[in-house]
Amino acid sequence: MMVKSTLKSTRVRNALFPFMAWWSLLDRATVRNDTIAGITAGVLILPQAIALATLAGLPPEYGLYTAIFPVIITALYGSSWHSLSGPNTALAVLTAMTIAPFANIGSPDYVQYAITLTFMAGILQLLFGVLRLGVVFNYFSHTVMVALVTGVGIIIVIQQVGNFLGVVMNLNETLDQVLMQIMFAFSRANPYAVMVGVITVVSGLLIKRLRPKWPHYIMAVGVGMLTAWILGMLVGSATAHIDMLGYMKFTAVPFSAPDFSPENFGPFANFAYPAAMGMAVLGLMQSSVIARSMAAKSGQQGLDINQEVIGQGLSNVAGSFLSCFTSCGSFNRSAANIEAGAKTPLAGLISAFALAVLVFVAAPVIAYLPVPVMAGVLFLVGAALVKVKDIRHLLAIKGGGRVVFVLVLLTTLFSGVDDGVYLGIFLSIAGYLRTISKPGFEVLFEQEKRQYLTGKMTVDDTTAIAISGNLFFGSTQNIERAFMDVAKDDMRKANLVVMGEYLNGVDVAAAEVIAQEAVKRKKNGYQLSLWVREGVLTGDVQVAQILEATIGKDYIYCSGRVKSAAPVDTTLNAHTV
Repeated sequence: MMVKSTLKSTRVRNALFPFMAWWSLLDRATVRNDTIAGITAGVLILPQAIALATLAGLPPEYGLYTAIFPVIITALYGSSWHSLSGPNTALAVLTAMTIAPFANIGSPDYVQYAITLTFMAGILQLLFGVLRLGVVFNYFSHTVMVALVTGVGIIIVIQQVGNFLGVVMNLNETLDQVLMQIMFAFSRANPYAVMVGVITVVSGLLIKRLRPKWPHYIMAVGVGMLTAWILGMLVGSATAHIDMLGYMKFTAVPFSAPDFSPENFGPFANFAYPAAMGMAVLGLMQSSVIARSMAAKSGQQGLDINQEVIGQGLSNVAGSFLSCFTSCGSFNRSAANIEAGAKTPLAGLISAFALAVLVFVAAPVIAYLPVPVMAGVLFLVGAALVKVKDIRHLLAIKGGGRVVFVLVLLTTLFSGVDDGVYLGIFLSIAGYLRTISKPGFEVLFEQEKRQYLTGKMTVDDTTAIAISGNLFFGSTQNIERAFMDVAKDDMRKANLVVMGEYLNGVDVAAAEVIAQEAVKRKKNGYQLSLWVREGVLTGDVQVAQILEATIGKDYIYCSGRVKSAAPVDTTLNAHTV
């Protein structure tokens, strides 16, 4: 009793305080490694957080808040020890595409809508976790993820062309209209802004290629700022006319709150609900993939995807009260974290603290960050999302994967990221159902089928097949086809043994198909017998009744691993043979 009580109290403690699972691992060496990794991750996220806030249409300080507070919540209440949360590229794009038609970018109304969307997405994610539906995110297709991420990368590059050229553009348009604007924008481009952007991109690419371990985003920002300063000195700031990011209004505790009042939220509501669902699902898809990848790389045992989902949900709910837009796991930040030697989520807590300190110290410098430099950094971010090798591999493989990739990619580009997510969900589920609707069928040969022969059955007058998987309404067509293939060989003038030791379950529709085959065999004077694992047929009384009425109790055998060829008088609840 004492052992059970201790185990129960441990489970309750881990559910309420998940961080207790790793807190005991902290020693001097671990704290040292986590401190170094945390400071590194905090510094690296600075330019990307500002860039993603700009991409989301929000003031830059909101990107920094999103890089600080959510990572604290997920470090304490998530399950992954190395995954770091924060602003995400795809979610930033989805935020802008959802809100821009309803409010001016960066306006108070725009910010309020973003905060409300974050709260809604967080609540949906919490529901997924509380209902223990986190396992669902293990089944989303890799092809869908590649298509979504590729689409987001292309959208980022297209949306930043105006800032790169130093030209104001209206982005609240469809893709073809934005491309048309870009064509006319080239003639109005600011050559000095273009020069700064090009040098930022080229320096970032060269540093990444020649010194892959160096922080190329930060260094590219430095090179771009230096270029803009030199141009301003040579031709004058008025002539160069390069827009700067401007001062940010930081507060230590930036309180905010979602607003569902009819006068403010009403016009936005019909678009907010589907967008929030898309954000919740897309965020959890990426977070679960990142958490599993980091666990596989670090060797972490006991990763709980449901707990990770809860942590992500809590981070967004809490973030909506701390001026954060929707966040999720960040692959770049997580990979940098683990490569820097992080051992526990303490590194995430330290990275948030390090970034907070850096922000207040570097705020005056950030104000002079040229907009074309941020556009150049976002070009690098967007281009990094387009994995040419993965795309080439997907397109080279014949079959449904290629079609799924193209459909999701085109939908993401021309209809929006949220529609791409919904189509991806549908195609992932359809692909999964298609897979499980095809049970495994295998014809057994002489030595294999001997152990299933009963009564007067002989090897010569018996056909035996093994079925594995799930027999349910979605697989009935495949079951019928398998029986027809067998009938072409033996003309149903033989006993049929169906070995289902590897069946996971049988529903009423599948039972009726088996029963029909049994009736057809009986008309020719032969018998169908069914071997299943104990318990497979006892979950549904109707299934048992259908099979007993057509096959007969005496020809239904419940077994573990069959060891005897002797006849067994058994019922559905018989002892294991």
